[in-house]
Amino acid sequence: MIFFEELEALLKGEWLNPVQPLRIGAMSIMSRNFVEAFISPLLQRKNVQFTLVSKGIGNLLNDLSNHQLDVVLSNVNVAVDAGNLWQVQLLARQPISIVGPTDLLVHDEFPKGFADFRWVVPGKQSEIRASFDAFCSYHQFEPDIQAEVDDMAMLRLLARDSGALAVLPKVVVKDEITSGVISEYLRIPKAYEHFYAITVKRSLRHVVLDELLTASILR
Repeated sequence: MIFFEELEALLKGEWLNPVQPLRIGAMSIMSRNFVEAFISPLLQRKNVQFTLVSKGIGNLLNDLSNHQLDVVLSNVNVAVDAGNLWQVQLLARQPISIVGPTDLLVHDEFPKGFADFRWVVPGKQSEIRASFDAFCSYHQFEPDIQAEVDDMAMLRLLARDSGALAVLPKVVVKDEITSGVISEYLRIPKAYEHFYAITVKRSLRHVVLDELLTASILR
């Protein structure tokens, strides 16, 4: 069965156009490095014209269900049941690290040596924060939290400029680590941030999107 919106797109010639449009939504709090890595294959393709919008997950899912977007990139999983229109694929996962100023690098095992630092961490609703809290609880360690930040771009800036320790995926601050501004102190065992692609169930396949998801999906 073809949805009305898909039939309308077909009649308009979108599916036959030699330059295919691809509409991508990304959560506004996600790592820009991950989003850039996802879309980078599109930059080499002359037959694709893509748009990229950033919003909260609720607005993105609404746009997806109304066929205003082809795919949503999220670091938050969404519940899928028989009544939902969308499908969820795990694309990648990034290990979670503790990073901080290079000139203050701690060489002791956690938690020894970490008590004198202040911390900037993700908000309590994120899976990164849940993993960090569990790690601290296991070691009976109470971090001195200076700031809780949901936005990865802002967390990256604070990791770079605040002098505090930060908890985030290493990929978020790969440029700062490469340049020597900050260093990875340790990697939290069995802790990951997960990245998902959310799409709607549709009869007409988007060939470019299928290829992109196949190339990106976690193996």
